[in-house]
Amino acid sequence: MDEDFDLFDIEFFNVNLALMRLSLASIHASEGKVDAAIEEYTQVLEFDPNIYLCYVNRGRLFGYKGERERAKEDFTRAIKLEPQVAITYIYRGDLYYDEGDYASAREDYRKALELNPDSKEALSRLQRIKGSGLEF
Repeated sequence: MDEDFDLFDIEFFNVNLALMRLSLASIHASEGKVDAAIEEYTQVLEFDPNIYLCYVNRGRLFGYKGERERAKEDFTRAIKLEPQVAITYIYRGDLYYDEGDYASAREDYRKALELNPDSKEALSRLQRIKGSGLEF
C-alpha cells in the first residue's frame, strides 16, 4: 500500500462520491427518471444514513411512484432526524389523508402548523379535513 495513501484520502473520496450521487439524484429527478433518482439517494444514504434531505426527496419520489409505505417510512425517518421541519409533516400528512387516515393526517398538519404558524399549506389541509365534514 502506498505510504501517501491514508484513511483521510478514502474518506475524502467517499464524501466526493456521495456529493456526486446527490447531484445525480437531483438531475435524475428533474428529468423524470424516478427509479434512477431513488437509487442515487439510496446510495448516498448508505454512505451517511443521517442526511435528512435524502429521505425527504426519496420519500417524495416513492410517493410519486405509489409506494406509499416506503414514502411514509422515509418521511418518518426524516422527521426523526429533523423534527422541527414543518414541510415533512405535511408530506406525510398528505399520504395519511389520501389513505383515509384523517386522524393521523390531522395530527401531522397540526404539528406542521405548530412549527410554522404561517404555513398556508398546513392550514389549507386542516381546513380541507374540516370542510370534508370530518372531525377537526
